[in-house]
Amino acid sequence: MSAPSKLELERFVSTFPYSSEAFLVDEVLCIDPAQREIEARMDTTRSLPVGRYQVGDPGTHPRHVSGPDLVLLTGNLGCLHAYFLHSCRWEEGWVGFGNRIHRADFRSLVTIGPPLRLHSKETKAREGPKRVVLRYEFRFWQEERLVYFGDQSAIFVKGRAFEGD
Repeated sequence: MSAPSKLELERFVSTFPYSSEAFLVDEVLCIDPAQREIEARMDTTRSLPVGRYQVGDPGTHPRHVSGPDLVLLTGNLGCLHAYFLHSCRWEEGWVGFGNRIHRADFRSLVTIGPPLRLHSKETKAREGPKRVVLRYEFRFWQEERLVYFGDQSAIFVKGRAFEGD
């Protein structure tokens, strides 16, 4: 159980199929290969892809981490799983696609200020030489309050994503 080195994480981000602005994880605290779990953190005061456009009204619609930004975080964590636990290296031709949100519970408004503690765990995995299918549970906490729960699946493929289509 350990965190990836700064060099390993820089390699992940520099080869990621999206620009670094789409990677919202600020710190990977722990990767546990035996349990297939990742613990991470996100600073909620950072510029967020959707949240930064909120006008906000403290009385009716306070600025917060938006639902689309939370779902993007689940994709970031899923890609960390594929890369660090299943050796799906972007520079070797691997790509990933979220393919199903089985459940997404937005349990509480995620306020701007306190960081988010992120936890992801693989609940199912099917691996082949050119395809990895993963199912995850995601739990995000803010100040010891569970603010998001997700059950989602993704597929990672090497080479042409949709041969024959």
